[in-house]
Amino acid sequence: MAYGLPPVLALESADPVELGPYRVAGRLGRGGMGTVYLGEGPSGPVAIKVINRHLAADPEFVARFRSEVAAARRVSRFCTAPVLDARLEGEPLWVVTEYVAGPDLARLLREQGPLTGSNLEALAVGVAAALTAIHGAGVVHRDLKPANVLLSPLGPRVIDFGIARALDAGRGQTVTGKILGTPEYMAPELVSESRSGPPADVFAWGCVVAAAATGASPFASRTVPEALYRVVHDTPNLDGLDPDLRGLVEAALDKDPLARPSAMDLLSGLVGQKEAADTVRVAGTVRLDLSGLVAPTARVAAGEEPAGRSRLPRRPYLVGGAVGGALLLAAAGVLGVRALSEGPPEITDVLYQDDFGNDTSGWYSDGTRVDTRQGYTGDGRYTISTDSTEYSRLGAAPVNAESPEHALVSAKIDIAAGTPHSAWGGVFCEYRLDDKHFSYYIAEARPDGRARIRKVTETTSLDLTADTVVPDFKKNGAVLRAECERGGDQVRVALWAGDAPVAEVVDEEAAGAKGKPKFGLSASKWTGADQDTRVYFDDFRIGRLP
Repeated sequence: MAYGLPPVLALESADPVELGPYRVAGRLGRGGMGTVYLGEGPSGPVAIKVINRHLAADPEFVARFRSEVAAARRVSRFCTAPVLDARLEGEPLWVVTEYVAGPDLARLLREQGPLTGSNLEALAVGVAAALTAIHGAGVVHRDLKPANVLLSPLGPRVIDFGIARALDAGRGQTVTGKILGTPEYMAPELVSESRSGPPADVFAWGCVVAAAATGASPFASRTVPEALYRVVHDTPNLDGLDPDLRGLVEAALDKDPLARPSAMDLLSGLVGQKEAADTVRVAGTVRLDLSGLVAPTARVAAGEEPAGRSRLPRRPYLVGGAVGGALLLAAAGVLGVRALSEGPPEITDVLYQDDFGNDTSGWYSDGTRVDTRQGYTGDGRYTISTDSTEYSRLGAAPVNAESPEHALVSAKIDIAAGTPHSAWGGVFCEYRLDDKHFSYYIAEARPDGRARIRKVTETTSLDLTADTVVPDFKKNGAVLRAECERGGDQVRVALWAGDAPVAEVVDEEAAGAKGKPKFGLSASKWTGADQDTRVYFDDFRIGRLP
């Protein structure tokens, strides 16, 4: 999955469109307490958590919620996503925090792997600085974990501090009966005594830093009971950590809460006692060099690649915030997402179509066989496969006619091989200025029945929509239809799987998409996937639209 802003889902009929002075643009996610929305306020984008109605009807919950919001508003802004506003009376209850334009650490670890070098150090420093601010305001986070650490070029931002306590019904359980916390990041005293305090957050800091360095919590387990047992009894293996950082993490993971360092002790151990005394300055200097996680686009020199074949970056992933311009682009694209209400439009005439029955119809081909890397199969299909050298491949349709500015491109796809959550096959619209500058809009699906619209340029690759569930999706024989329309500095792309609407997005930062339109087929995989993606295509068609 490419990175831009965190995925934003289209609003449903029951979702609010306005909350106080905030316009609601889309959904960021749902949790045990409520739904989080992306909002636009007087000073820019914000995240709005709307509390579930059944909780808002519980007087004890409301009292705890008000208390925790008041405490959270006292937390200093550095290395946190501060609470900006809240509605504490009436219905619905909501709390507004700063919106951080970047992925959470859990997503990064899941899809990119561990942090290294200065990025790991910045993560450790930033989260420690956030805990000094949180604890300094008399607040305990209670659920520090990678999913609650957002990443931006200006460093990590800790979210949801203190608010989790509003769910606490005592004895370490939530009002819904669930465990309060995430088992592999819970301190032993939370498990055995339900006793929370700043030392429990320090323990969670040690787990988060170890996870950032290795890819998983040192207490990661297959079951909740196993995780809780390991937290209380196991001595974690921290061999992968740098010796200096390892000593602090080991101290943070001490089973005895009284033996653990404070958050300020952690910060002093990381940056020095004198520097740690000026926490605001330390927080202001923390940076994450996320640009290192963006692979440069392969250069396509004249004659280097056969006609009709294009190469994308080997690693088609952009961490949100890595490139300032990309953030603006993603914001424009994501905020333009809206749900489609009807099936694909009717074309006025067919510009091009191919059932791949003729192996010499002009598409790029490595050879005619069912297992060729890219080319005709010999049985009336076309295939594209990834391999260890290329994680994404495209095949452009050999169209000689003048391509329209408004078109519907479609194909039948069969995702025959690939890891279900990271294998993608689809169709694309391309606007190439030259061999060095291009804009691809790729409408694609994966075997587990999710689909999305992605944009790739010579410098970035990012999702313009969330990975959206397609009802009754069949990985063998699904028909993808993408509508592409260019006008001015905007490109509009809509996607259907069969006749089922998936998403529509308007890219308002498309000034570079000026070349002649081209259309074609694509296959890709996540860089960390062991299994290569193979997609078979049939019944490709380009239709003109008015």
